[in-house]
Amino acid sequence: MTISQRSRAAQLIAAKGQTVTLTRRAAGSYDTATGAAAITTSTQTGQGVVLPMSAFRKASDAVVVEGDRQLLLSALTSAGAALTAPVVDDTVTLADGSVASIVAVDPLSPAGMDLIYDCTIRKAA
Repeated sequence: MTISQRSRAAQLIAAKGQTVTLTRRAAGSYDTATGAAAITTSTQTGQGVVLPMSAFRKASDAVVVEGDRQLLLSALTSAGAALTAPVVDDTVTLADGSVASIVAVDPLSPAGMDLIYDCTIRKAA
């Protein structure tokens, strides 16, 4: 796969999708004075298409529960740079302001280059 194919996939998702913000919270450096690690937050903005979960996927995937949705997330940020791959427990803020947690991620990576991330998302509690 070439970079142009990744760009084309991003264009197709942008044409039918919405702007999403991917947020990752991680433990920062340990502070011996407080005895705790600071939480750092990083965000990226990209494009994604939210779809209902297919009946096949509901039946064949133990991770899926009622109300889960599928997010096809471009591998490029809104600025055109490579998106840091999402991981389980990242959150996604959708265009309508709703927040969902990522519960599963499957990258589509022909020839080793991520084109899209197929994410299972669940409404955040």
